[in-house]
Amino acid sequence: MKRPVILIIYFLVLLADILCIALNKDSYRYVTKPLLMVLLAIYVLAADAKMPRGFRTFLLLALFFSFLGDDLLLFDRFFLPGLGSFLLAHVMYIVFFLKIRYSNPPVPLCKYAFVFLNAAVIILFILFLTPYLGSLFVPVVIYSLALSITVQSVLHAFHFGRQPEAWYCMIGAVLFLVSDSMIAIGKFYHPFPANGILVMLTYGIAQWGLVYGSLLYFRKRAAYLTQRADGNHNF
Repeated sequence: MKRPVILIIYFLVLLADILCIALNKDSYRYVTKPLLMVLLAIYVLAADAKMPRGFRTFLLLALFFSFLGDDLLLFDRFFLPGLGSFLLAHVMYIVFFLKIRYSNPPVPLCKYAFVFLNAAVIILFILFLTPYLGSLFVPVVIYSLALSITVQSVLHAFHFGRQPEAWYCMIGAVLFLVSDSMIAIGKFYHPFPANGILVMLTYGIAQWGLVYGSLLYFRKRAAYLTQRADGNHNF
């Protein structure tokens, strides 16, 4: 199956899942929701991005734990195991982007405005939810910190000025944070109109952005290494 076809199917399945939410057809989501990460994993495996095995392994593990989290969160009683699965997914993403950061020098360690903004958002979010978390305070705080670190790891992984594919990853990481924040607000504070639809829309685009941007980076990196061997330095 060609890679563009896989992405077309991915977005069609995402649309189908959102329609299931809108039409209250929850039983169909046992098919549509788990299929999303499977399609992205197939997309990664089918890509000709020349991604080194060590990088590919962590990216696939991030998708695997996301798949597991998607399955578990279909059942309310498995919220905590689902949260744990997504925590592991974020750990895999963090390692993946840190590996890019240390193979893509020299990237500034501190981009202060964005670092402080991200930290401020997470701190304010935790303070806002704290009165409503009860016994889940610790796991939610740990997960929130992992979300923040995922954003930071993407922020420090790339030269955004001359590696525009990095913006796919950055938008993906931020949308992942937005999606999970909406889940937390809906569960612990108060659900708002179209909560489920917005959560799934931002989540679906987030995962696509993280994967697509990463593959595009490695594809361009491989082309750069080829050009470098020929004496051309444009990466």
